[in-house]
Amino acid sequence: MKKYIQLIKKIIYCTGGVLLLAACNKDFPNLLQNFQEAKDSPENRDKVLMVIVDGLSGPVVQSLEPTNLIEMTRNGMVTYGSLADPTTDFQMTNEAVVSSLLTGVNANKNKVISNDLSTLNVAAYPTIFSRLKSVQGKQVSSLYTSSSTYATYLGKDAHLEKSATDETVLAAANKGLATDSADLNVVHLVDVDKAGASAEYSDKSTAYVNAIKKMDQQVQQLVNTIKARKSYINENWLVIVTSGRGGDSKDPVTDFTAFGDAKRATYTLMYSPKFARKILPRPSSKDVPFVGAATRYTYASNNQVIASLADANQFNMGVGSDWTITLFFKFNVPDEEYIYPVFLAKRESAFSGSSPGWNLFIEYGAWGFNSPICDQAFGSKVNDGKWHALTTVIKRSGEKDSIYLYTDGTTGSVSGKFSQQQVKNNNSLDNSVPLQIGYNKGNGNPDADFSICNLQIYNRAFTLEEVQRYGGVTHIDNTYPFWNNLQGYWPGYDDVNTSKLTEKTRKGNDFTIKGPTSWTSFNEIVPFFQPPIGESFFRQVPNAVDVPFMIYQWLGITVESAWNLDGKSWSPNYAQIRN
Repeated sequence: MKKYIQLIKKIIYCTGGVLLLAACNKDFPNLLQNFQEAKDSPENRDKVLMVIVDGLSGPVVQSLEPTNLIEMTRNGMVTYGSLADPTTDFQMTNEAVVSSLLTGVNANKNKVISNDLSTLNVAAYPTIFSRLKSVQGKQVSSLYTSSSTYATYLGKDAHLEKSATDETVLAAANKGLATDSADLNVVHLVDVDKAGASAEYSDKSTAYVNAIKKMDQQVQQLVNTIKARKSYINENWLVIVTSGRGGDSKDPVTDFTAFGDAKRATYTLMYSPKFARKILPRPSSKDVPFVGAATRYTYASNNQVIASLADANQFNMGVGSDWTITLFFKFNVPDEEYIYPVFLAKRESAFSGSSPGWNLFIEYGAWGFNSPICDQAFGSKVNDGKWHALTTVIKRSGEKDSIYLYTDGTTGSVSGKFSQQQVKNNNSLDNSVPLQIGYNKGNGNPDADFSICNLQIYNRAFTLEEVQRYGGVTHIDNTYPFWNNLQGYWPGYDDVNTSKLTEKTRKGNDFTIKGPTSWTSFNEIVPFFQPPIGESFFRQVPNAVDVPFMIYQWLGITVESAWNLDGKSWSPNYAQIRN
């Protein structure tokens, strides 16, 4: 009775959800083994089949619902949003993902960041084939592939079956699975990727859809072969179907995290007859809030708040130079339609239309740019009481110099006015007036009330694609791709209850704030913004590095902390413990 109660406790503990196993000072316990059948049957009963499908897009599999894979999810743990390596920013390749699938570490450790497998760091991070051979002291793995480079660089210490095509790979795999004693069997398929490359990685592509449907049937044949083994009744099989990389996408990118990279959007199914259904949904980066504080700028005669730079010569934008100005902006009183309050200016007075300098202003809820080198340019309305990213690009180095205004990465503008203006003359923008945020003596409305933060000024003209990709980034540091172009960066988040805005690059000066300074705090979902996201966010679904960890656990291998793996274990829902 005591043993029965202990077993029930283990079931209750482990069917609750994700089991996180972080690195520590002792080896990882093999918790999956708690749920194996009693060890009163022949040895080598725990076995794994892993099918790696290059180019298999998780979102497309979810859309298509292939017959056999869907049937397997009834006894499987599945995610349509698993991730290849989320820790790096290179163009994901099949070779890089498969290296993680077979070593259990990401590219910063295994050193594969392209399609060149010769860089694989197997000395420090051996493949799972080598680990199993070392631990078990005998041949325990098989690899079936049509890739010569996979065979050469990944196949060491596995029984290798190299064939010419997916068809011959599968024939060899079915033959081997029918009779051999390997504990780990890895089948590598490429036809899905070829079909996607020939057309597109989409459920709109007939070639790609047909290739996935064919792969679905091939996986079922492999499973049927396993179930037909004479020793199957005494064996405990885990079947894993997962992607190399995902696939290219022609859809516009709206999520600039790893989850928005179609090549990293993979599919992972872990199937066993003993599992119950468990679906692991992909989290949304759009649900990560923008948290912090911003300076509040008010304009009433007895309540004017102005932030100024001491060096009046900074940020003169002369002929031949390019600039990009980005800031986060919010109406503190929604739906107001102030008439011409200036909120950022390097100009003596906003109403001096021909005077040197420039300014950003609000007019009837929209924002605009004014200078003596062109007509006014306007962006979208931003008076909805929500945060917006306002980006101004001043391009004066080309043959056709222009001013561009982008609101949250789009060029939408007020009806009848323009978000782009061609520069009409070479009037000077240079002056000896310091750059100021907030009230300007030319303001036409004393009731304005704004919150502003995250001001960035660059000495380069951003493209539309760069504005869309980076204009909503809320926190930047020296790893940011345009850090060297930054001439001034004042986030303001850490300056709460002070009278300054700290410049973070040390190229510019701090702003000094005068007036009855106050700060607004926020914790809001802003669709265009990209707040910092920690590693734990991407670990809410299986990553490629988790697959070897699960295999070790299933095969009863203790994962030693000295191996320094990046993966963790996931606990499936168990439908049964023993037959």
